[in-house]
Amino acid sequence: MNSDKAIFVFPGQGVQYVGMGKDLFNEFPVVKHTFERVSDVVHKNIADVCFNGPQDVLNKPENTSLGIFAHSVSIANILEAHFDKPLYDIAYAVSGHSVGQYAALCCVGSLDFKDAVHLVAARSSYMVMSNNNNCGMACVVGLPKEEVELSLLAASGIGFAAISNHNAKDQFVISGQNDALDAVLARAKEKGAKMVKRLNVQVPAHCALMQNAKLLLKKRLESINVESPKTNWFSNQTANVMNNPMDVKDALADQMTHGVRWFEIMEKFPTYNITRAYELGPGKTLTGLINRANVGCRASNTDNLKNVLEMLKELSEEKTR
Repeated sequence: MNSDKAIFVFPGQGVQYVGMGKDLFNEFPVVKHTFERVSDVVHKNIADVCFNGPQDVLNKPENTSLGIFAHSVSIANILEAHFDKPLYDIAYAVSGHSVGQYAALCCVGSLDFKDAVHLVAARSSYMVMSNNNNCGMACVVGLPKEEVELSLLAASGIGFAAISNHNAKDQFVISGQNDALDAVLARAKEKGAKMVKRLNVQVPAHCALMQNAKLLLKKRLESINVESPKTNWFSNQTANVMNNPMDVKDALADQMTHGVRWFEIMEKFPTYNITRAYELGPGKTLTGLINRANVGCRASNTDNLKNVLEMLKELSEEKTR
């Protein structure tokens, strides 16, 4: 891959669906092995939850995050088996969106597989434990950041809300207390937002309300060995490539209370001459964001057998050029 510098991106929660990964599980022994390894660590049949649901069970934070992790790492393992080399020798760069960071770090030799699974499960538990059940998340599309911030300011007397994801130039996810979220959405709609909607999430991720979860995760990370990523890894916290293991630990903990800077990460692609992106995991959310970002990078998703085979074919052809 000399001419095309490729980044592999890993999705976060919200992209899960019943049946995800089943065709890959049936086709590739390495996928079956990956799901079994995750299940063995957490003593729960993650494949059964992903393939058979029901949806409300899959939507539970721990099941969602573990299922997405298993699906994403499975696809990375297909790549590694096909090319007989680790993903960090195939990828010029990697990044994950929110919980997707753990799959990315596992695939670039920074986190041990078992440690990554334990952290993903613990992270979800800490977030649920820290929630006061009167919170959630919402999406605002079609307004500039300054206008979204004014909507947040206008709602500050009602309750707490903050930007938790900046996914595209005019696409924001807001986390906070329900009354404040309703006020933010009402003002954003008045100001001409193309879309405002509440998300089917009961945890206010990536904002100050997750302070207790951050402290718990930070304590958990103290006993985890983290190595330097073996290729370029973009941190959600800084939107920059991060190499120092202690910085990686701090970034993972801080991410509990800070927003995902995905738009800024995509804006870095031209600087690094990244022209191809492959989304490893369920859905095609990151693929759509990258293709619409106008950053000179063509993205494709790999969430099913057909798309995975197309990716293998494309990368094999690129290698022979």
